[in-house]
Amino acid sequence: MIFKSFEIENNIEKILKFKFILLYGENIGLKEILKKKIINYSNDADIINLYQEDLTKNKNVLLSEIKNISLFVPKKIIIVNQINEKFFSEVEGFLDSKENVTIILIADLLDKKSELRNLFENESNLAVVPCYNDNDITLRKLVQTELKDFKNLNSNTLNMILSYSNSNRKTILNNLEKIKSFFDKKELSEESLEILLNSDRNEIFENIRDAALDGNKTKLNHLFSSFAFSNDESFLYLNIINYRLTKLLDIHKQNVKNNDFNVTMSKMRPPIFWKDKPVFQRLLKKWDISSVIDALRYLGEIERKLRKNSSLNNLTMVKNSITNICTNSWTYF
Repeated sequence: MIFKSFEIENNIEKILKFKFILLYGENIGLKEILKKKIINYSNDADIINLYQEDLTKNKNVLLSEIKNISLFVPKKIIIVNQINEKFFSEVEGFLDSKENVTIILIADLLDKKSELRNLFENESNLAVVPCYNDNDITLRKLVQTELKDFKNLNSNTLNMILSYSNSNRKTILNNLEKIKSFFDKKELSEESLEILLNSDRNEIFENIRDAALDGNKTKLNHLFSSFAFSNDESFLYLNIINYRLTKLLDIHKQNVKNNDFNVTMSKMRPPIFWKDKPVFQRLLKKWDISSVIDALRYLGEIERKLRKNSSLNNLTMVKNSITNICTNSWTYF
């Protein structure tokens, strides 16, 4: 049986009478909201979180959890995260279980031919909630609902929140939590709001930079989706990456004398912040002197090309260069 996400978001009880519930789609933020609402509503239940890989490693883990009912907590909810089409046969095997257990399956986007999706859509005793990407209207309504008690929530502040959150529900929710904590008197200020959201943007881009330098493609793609790139800051992004690479180069040069990166980093001026040291340790192993110099030369050519040719799409070039840094697959012009 199919349920619309906005109905369930407003009334989570509608699906909790079902023993099997499927949440699927590309809207990670919405799935997390529904999952959180289910857990909060069922605060008297024993909550178990599993992942598809847990079932791959141990095929009996789900059956074991279904059968293992506590005498003290008779109600149980098992949440199976990141499932895929391979889970179809597993579901069929548990549909007739009599135990007082609710099983919630969370999947990415499933196409119309998906057996798992079709099973939940066509059976009246199963519940499925498609979680598709939001549009501008749903996101505005989300912000207005969450900040309904705040003064100065106008078109400017609302647009600012959406813009700095890249119109991504998960990022919006994170920013809303920060806004609620920061503006404890429930009165928004455009200037303070911009500073708050900008500080978050800087932190996210620093994570993007380090994920790229670390060669972590999965993390980089995830961060790309939650960051609102600004065309006006294209050269700033390149400079932030350049600064990190230059620091790596300086450490390598100084380390010729010490032959110990820990000793070298402790002597660097300005000093390296303690939280950054593990990151530098990891990057120094990945980037030797010659590769750092190559990357700096590559980014320098990207910057020169962008400054000479105003018809180029700055953001596309910057994003591509970041991806190329991540995969060490750049070419010179």
